[in-house]
Amino acid sequence: MAELLVEISKLSIAARIRLVQEILGTIAKEAEGQEFEFTNVHRAEIESRSASIANGKAKTVSWDKIESALIERYGL
Repeated sequence: MAELLVEISKLSIAARIRLVQEILGTIAKEAEGQEFEFTNVHRAEIESRSASIANGKAKTVSWDKIESALIERYGL
């Protein structure tokens, strides 16, 4: 694993981001239809964040703005 990380660290930032996207895609595909149990800590954090969004206290950013910033910063 250490050798793999050394090789990955040699990639450009844009290439590493694409790699992470690919890895997350494989996880999402494999996890489809599976149920996962949350710990009480995770559940509390999800509830807290959901409440912040619902009551307008959370500052949100649209995907379009995030994507534009990534493209501008990393040339993706």
